[in-house]
Amino acid sequence: MEQVQENKMGTAPVLRLIIAMSLPAMFSMLIQALYNIVDSYFVAQISESALTAVSLAFPIQTLMIAVGVGTGVGINSLVARRLGEKRQADADCAASHGLLLGVFNWILFALFGIFFTKMFFGAFTDIEEIITMGTQYTSIVTICSFGLMIEVNMEKTLQATGNMIYPMAFQLVGAVTNIILDPVFIFGFAFIPAMGVSGAAIATVIGQILAMLVSLFVIIFKDHAVNINFRRFKPDWRNLCGWVPWNHHASHWLCDGSGNERDTVHLPAECGDRRGLLWRLL
Repeated sequence: MEQVQENKMGTAPVLRLIIAMSLPAMFSMLIQALYNIVDSYFVAQISESALTAVSLAFPIQTLMIAVGVGTGVGINSLVARRLGEKRQADADCAASHGLLLGVFNWILFALFGIFFTKMFFGAFTDIEEIITMGTQYTSIVTICSFGLMIEVNMEKTLQATGNMIYPMAFQLVGAVTNIILDPVFIFGFAFIPAMGVSGAAIATVIGQILAMLVSLFVIIFKDHAVNINFRRFKPDWRNLCGWVPWNHHASHWLCDGSGNERDTVHLPAECGDRRGLLWRLL
């Protein structure tokens, strides 16, 4: 099984390989964009203040995706190179570290959600209703972001082996779940009370957590070119030296790509200016 996957990446015609790998990736990115589109559509039916609150939260969500995908791209590159070098143990080790890095990223954003969310919204408006709804929404999506962070790393790990179908399925599971649950939690249904903006956030994180669970099931119980196993695992951060530059460039590119949205909600600093952004947030 491992040999077949390696042959696909190493011997398949380049054009066919590009098409086979790019189309599912483009579809996955489209699905990822649906989270915010769907939330905005339903939240706009609550009130203008609710839509403003979710819009102000969008840069934080973009930053979460930038960090998550940036980390995942770094792991993707490292795993692919180790497989190409026939260093199976190092590839497995990199994939296992990817899961731990997802947990680490989650802790960072959970701390932000606990301590700095209200301060963040207070920097943009003095309307208490917007601050309250924005704090509720952002606190939920940051504190419960472990689903997003872990799923993205598992997705990129599988893509490093040439498997693009499973990652697309993970994204689809999360997006469909979010679309179904958004109106249920926002407006209420049967025994579920109407939760407004908080309901939109809950629907989002449930979709992300479900996608994470599916990704963990697939990567642990299905056959792949890499294996994640913590029975004999020992953290070896030197093995991740090749991950850092790819993570930095990918995260920076994703941050720059959100420039239009940042201008729309008047963020106080360019995403690339990390010191300025951090100074204003703290």
